[in-house]
Amino acid sequence: MIENYLDDIIHELIVSRVVSSFKVLKREVGEEDGYIRIKCNLSNGDVLEFAEYIHFRKNTINLETYNFHWQSADSTLAKRWDNVKHHKDVSTYPYHLHIPHGKVIESEPMSLKKILLEIEKTLPIKETEK
Repeated sequence: MIENYLDDIIHELIVSRVVSSFKVLKREVGEEDGYIRIKCNLSNGDVLEFAEYIHFRKNTINLETYNFHWQSADSTLAKRWDNVKHHKDVSTYPYHLHIPHGKVIESEPMSLKKILLEIEKTLPIKETEK
């Protein structure tokens, strides 16, 4: 089950219209948990680097912790979504979004699919198929 979840992440990146290439930096699969960290090059030269830690319980995959860090080609923060348990003043705690100039705002719980859709709204779509 965990292996399938991580394979689905890879598939999302392969079929994404904004991901030009990606590299799996770390992938760990245990009996009850898993971890993946990936760095993606986006269609305009931006970078998306993310990590997810998942736990399998009661026949369900639970996304325990995540961070999705999107930055421009010149390393300027575009957005970073995470659920680290800080920023208790944000109404959607622990879910929050870091935006430029050190601001932190509310965010719904995120997933790779939601992040890629958000990026697609902003970036030009690549023309060629993988």
